[in-house]
Amino acid sequence: MTTERQRFIAHGLVERDGTYLVLRRRDGRYLGGRWDIPGGTVEEGETPGEAAVRECLEETGLRATMGPQVSHFRNRDTGGRDVTFHTVTFRLHLVDEDTDVRLSAEEHADYRWIQLTNPDGLPLVWHVDRTFGVLDSTQQC
Repeated sequence: MTTERQRFIAHGLVERDGTYLVLRRRDGRYLGGRWDIPGGTVEEGETPGEAAVRECLEETGLRATMGPQVSHFRNRDTGGRDVTFHTVTFRLHLVDEDTDVRLSAEEHADYRWIQLTNPDGLPLVWHVDRTFGVLDSTQQC
C-alpha cells in the first residue's frame, strides 16, 4: 500500500489601496505568461503562513506580516504522481506601504496592481482566479 504524499504551496495576497499585487510568470516556466501572486513551496520547519511571507520578500522585495488565511484548495497531481497539493493563501500586510516592488527576474517578467474583478481580463493562474472569486463574493454580502 502506498501512502499519498501531501505538498503545501503557500501564497500571499498583498493589497495596496484596494488593489492586489499580481506577478506575470516568465515564459518558458511552469504556467508561463499567466499572472500569479507571490508564493511557493512550504519548506521543512516552516508554517504555510511563514512561507507566504518569505516568498513575498524573495519574489518582490516587499516585507510583510501574515494576516488571515483566505483560501485553501486541494487538488491531486494530474501528471500521474501520487501527490495531493494544498494551495493555501494568506492576506499579507505590508510593513512599509511605500516600498517599490523589486521582481525576482528569474521567475517573473512584470507586475501590476489590479482590482478583484480583474477588469483587464489578465490570464490568472487558477488558484488566484478562485481566490479573487471567494473574496469578491464575501465583500458583496
